[in-house]
Amino acid sequence: MTINQKKNFIMNIIYITLIVVIVYIFIKHVLILVMPFIIGFLVALLLRPVINLVSDKFHLPNKIAAVALVLLSYVGVSSLISWVGMRFVILIKNSIVRLPETYAFQIEPAIGDIFENIEKASAKLDPTMVQVIQDIAASISQSTGSVITKVSSTVIEFISSSVSFLPSLFLGIVFAVISSLFFAIDYNKITSYISNRLPSKNTSLITELKVLATGIGFKYVKAYTILMIVTFVELALGLLLLRVNRAIEVAALIAIIDFLPVLGTGGVVIPWIFIELIQGNFPFALGLTALYLLITVVRNILEPKLIGEQIGLHPLIMLISMYVGGKIFGFVGFIALPVTIVVIKYLYDNDKIHIFKQDKDL
Repeated sequence: MTINQKKNFIMNIIYITLIVVIVYIFIKHVLILVMPFIIGFLVALLLRPVINLVSDKFHLPNKIAAVALVLLSYVGVSSLISWVGMRFVILIKNSIVRLPETYAFQIEPAIGDIFENIEKASAKLDPTMVQVIQDIAASISQSTGSVITKVSSTVIEFISSSVSFLPSLFLGIVFAVISSLFFAIDYNKITSYISNRLPSKNTSLITELKVLATGIGFKYVKAYTILMIVTFVELALGLLLLRVNRAIEVAALIAIIDFLPVLGTGGVVIPWIFIELIQGNFPFALGLTALYLLITVVRNILEPKLIGEQIGLHPLIMLISMYVGGKIFGFVGFIALPVTIVVIKYLYDNDKIHIFKQDKDL
């Protein structure tokens, strides 16, 4: 390795380190602050073709079409999320509220019957063991009862305290809606203003990145829609085999929740499994566990492959970036880090950046 190659190697390492630091700072500290405005711009960007189509077809002013479609989009999405969220919260809360009653009338008598049978069997062998078994039974019964009560009160308290996050969430949604309206109404004016302020050599790059970002957004939605359909089919078949009432409706509800940030299928199925175990429905809980494991395995195989194919990354790179992004930044990093890698790959492939590319005269 020549001295120039060593210098280039060191410069490339410094360059990559700076990019990593900038990305980390942006995702960790800046992205959350500007998220409402990023959402606003993305909504306006994604709705732009539809706004132009509606405006031309119905001969409406572009601004009126923009306002109507932006508001309609937010009303539709918020209504869906609210319906799913309320159904989920009511389901969990009702199940938790019934835990003490279920314990008193089902679990505690079942524990008593089990130890009563053990006492009868032990008395025939060793009468001194009866008192020991009775003490153990009383201890287990008391401990289980206190755990059930604590779980019930803790979950209800958590659900109630989570209401405190609603004001900040509502404020973020308001700013996202308002910014979407401004971006959609004056989209051409805003984008032209920004383009005119940039050096001419960077204008084409910004345009390319905008097209890339729009494509990535649509491809992400397409990939996750496919995943949601696969999850729904798995859930519907599994719940029908387990003879769950209204299995198709329950499967659809869980699949929609799985599409939403943070919660996922486990946010519904795991509490459901614990509730069934507490109620003593062990075969059903085992069936739910097997179904959840199947869904998790299939999703972990399909998700990196589908999204990787859609946005042009190898499934292994996609899997690593999703895992690292989720571990470091949470759900935002789960999405943002793969997108960042796609953008860097695009810039690299199109000679916009020159990481590890040697000059021709070396």
